[in-house]
Amino acid sequence: MKKGSIITLFLIFAIMLTGCTNNELAFIKAFNKTQEINSAESKSVFKFTLKGEGFSPEDEQIVQQVTSLLNNTEVSITQKIKQNDDKTSAKAYADMKLNFGGMEMPMSVWVDVDMAGDKPKLIEIIKMPPMLMAGMSPEAMDKEYIVYDIDKLIAKDGEKVNYSKLIKFSKDMQSKLDNFFKDYLKTFKPKVEVVKYRGERTIDGNKLSIYELKLDDKSFKDFMRYTINYSLENKEVLKFMKGYMDVVMSMVENSSEENELMQEQIDMELDNLERRLPEIKGKFNEFMDKIDDISIIGDKGIVIEYGVNNDGYIVYEAGNIDFRIDLGAIGNVSKANTDSVKGVLNIGVEFNSKIFNINENITIDMPKVDENNSIYFNDMIDKSVENIVVEPVAN
Repeated sequence: MKKGSIITLFLIFAIMLTGCTNNELAFIKAFNKTQEINSAESKSVFKFTLKGEGFSPEDEQIVQQVTSLLNNTEVSITQKIKQNDDKTSAKAYADMKLNFGGMEMPMSVWVDVDMAGDKPKLIEIIKMPPMLMAGMSPEAMDKEYIVYDIDKLIAKDGEKVNYSKLIKFSKDMQSKLDNFFKDYLKTFKPKVEVVKYRGERTIDGNKLSIYELKLDDKSFKDFMRYTINYSLENKEVLKFMKGYMDVVMSMVENSSEENELMQEQIDMELDNLERRLPEIKGKFNEFMDKIDDISIIGDKGIVIEYGVNNDGYIVYEAGNIDFRIDLGAIGNVSKANTDSVKGVLNIGVEFNSKIFNINENITIDMPKVDENNSIYFNDMIDKSVENIVVEPVAN
């Protein structure tokens, strides 16, 4: 199971080869071990706050309306996942509750993936409140589920896919990504310390080793500048992109003439991208220079704790992220209209997540769907197209 937040990956990049201490190496080991979990359950809660300041009286009224709707929004997610040892088949379930402006909206998702057979299976079933279902399509109004079936979507698109190559690709891609990142990190050495070991703490009766990620506005920008520049200068990044696109192209069974034309277009775009890299790098650094004195991360910064249990798994994450968006300053940087909105939006994100029942026997039952209780996504699209009325053009 690939359990890990983007922030965690961000952390791994930052500390892999920057004079890691024994404690940091222990954290990396725990991160890698957590990726190999075959089954688990988790509970996560996200809370969002929004506050505006410095707006004109006219804009303040609009900001207050948006703030009253979005402030204190809370999302709670309960998840289950299980997969086989070969990572070729998996099932997952997520039950979500969104408290939005005082209104609770439940939503559930089931996923069933199987790449072990001759033909891959990827089915996603989504259950939403009737109000949202009706908003998706009139045909979905009296349905309980929306079903995404990759086989039906591919058939609708009309493209022939080489499934044997697709299955091989899915199995090989993870190892290729692992090797790519290992090579990527060999010379990746940002001068930013972002993680520290904070000792042991008992959480929910479990003794955990706590690691803390901490970034302020300056360290966040320094890390972003280094990472983007390093990626633009690293030839292996573009090489990996080209290799990835070549493999994807090989899975689409068009005529040789069509494949040749598509390959030429992709090669042309990638060659153009390679030629423009110095220009892209220059514009990026110019942008970073302009926002150097504009705070993106607020006073509370980014602070995230990770807890590693005695078995070596990351089973606890908690933290907060404080964003500060100065619309006036950003407008000046982007040379927007001088009459653009001026004011500051402070956005706070607070979250915690716990993982349990690791590698235990977990049951995930997919809902039984039929034409009475569900609608397939491709059918919903077809119906939407049929309902489009084209007005005649007046002479």
